[in-house]
Amino acid sequence: MNRILISKELYDRQITKKFVKETAEKILKELGLDGCELSITLTDNDTIHRINREWRGKDKPTDVLSFPIDEKHPGYRYRVLGDVVISLPYAKKQAEEIGIPYRDEIVRLLTHGILHLLGYDHEKDPAEAKRMFALQDKIFEKITSSRIQQEDS
Repeated sequence: MNRILISKELYDRQITKKFVKETAEKILKELGLDGCELSITLTDNDTIHRINREWRGKDKPTDVLSFPIDEKHPGYRYRVLGDVVISLPYAKKQAEEIGIPYRDEIVRLLTHGILHLLGYDHEKDPAEAKRMFALQDKIFEKITSSRIQQEDS
């Protein structure tokens, strides 16, 4: 069993805590991870902009940020993966630009963020980027196709 902590800093009827938690569980399951703790913050463009500037030196909003911890403290039952921060307004705009459903974009961003927590880094080199995006696409396809099948039933 995993422990998923969600902080939702703004109102959005489409992206519920339940949806995000279930999606994160599915992603962790696809990665074969159990006994992990993950923190997810759903926020706005101003907040993610501030965090991006403060922690990465990039003075602009972004879609998703990841802050890996990946530690197993003695006596604590969970492996702490770290924190994922997603800007819901940025994700919504991006989904519209790409032409995919908003909820699918959240699945993609959450998968991307969790892979970063596990050490994947598409900015490192082209081979690493190829590995990361192939895994991200595989997980994304599996989760979104199973959800679409459930919605059609």
